Amino acid sequence: MSGFLKAVTAALVLSLAFAGAPEKAAAMEQEEKVDAEGSVPRYYLQLLGYTALISEHRQSARPMLLEYTVERGDYLFAIAARFDTDVATLVRLNRITNPHLIYPGQKLELLTTVGSVHDVQEGDTVSSIAELYGVKEEVIIAANNLGSKPHLIRGERVIVPGGVPNRGRRQQISLSWPLRGVFTSGYGWRNGLFHYGIDIAAPLGAPIYAAADGKVTYAGFLGDYGFMVEVDHGGGYATRYAHAGGLAVSAGQQVSRGQVLASIGVTGNTTGPHLHFEVLLNGVKLNPLDFLD
Repeated sequence: MSGFLKAVTAALVLSLAFAGAPEKAAAMEQEEKVDAEGSVPRYYLQLLGYTALISEHRQSARPMLLEYTVERGDYLFAIAARFDTDVATLVRLNRITNPHLIYPGQKLELLTTVGSVHDVQEGDTVSSIAELYGVKEEVIIAANNLGSKPHLIRGERVIVPGGVPNRGRRQQISLSWPLRGVFTSGYGWRNGLFHYGIDIAAPLGAPIYAAADGKVTYAGFLGDYGFMVEVDHGGGYATRYAHAGGLAVSAGQQVSRGQVLASIGVTGNTTGPHLHFEVLLNGVKLNPLDFLD
């Protein structure tokens, strides 16, 4: 079935469900869609299940965390609109590096609101989570039905409506510039695609420096990144140095601010010698210019 026909089917089923008769609508649609062999397409069964869940979510007024299997013709904007969320929430929740590249069969976590999901760590409280994400405690309590005396358990997943990690508190780590070169591209939309770092051009072989003290968690070749080094700086912060030519460190090694990590190259998806530099907080890619001295 084409993406257009699937979208029409989805709209019809959802409209019937939200009119107050989800079970009846599901049964009618299922009868009409049975194929010659007597089986129902998998994507259709999935849609019926989501219809019931979304109806339940809207009646309870509480957000839900679901798993969604990408179908042919899907794209993030349409999925986000269908589930009352936005692309940024999907990207953050699934740590998607390219929001334009999803594929049939891919499993996505879906949050039926704009916001984040927090994995509870030892010592976390509703108060500390609210402060981290820049929301009010009562918003978290209501969304998760935590009651008047909430007690969080390590490993529990907490929905944070409207929350973004460290909103307004991004200057907790200070980074030095990793390369002496020419700034050529910033963080944000570029030629119809989102660019999740900054680019700095320099001659082949120019040294790339660690932006802060930390531990190397990756040093090797990684797809479009080419040869890349990733450094964990603690507190959820990490930096990535991509398109390198030669590596001067290895995974597991402790490094200091200003230490040489690699040299400029043209590896991976690149049109010339430069460094692609990223900053991540708990896996979410942020604008490096917010942190660089």
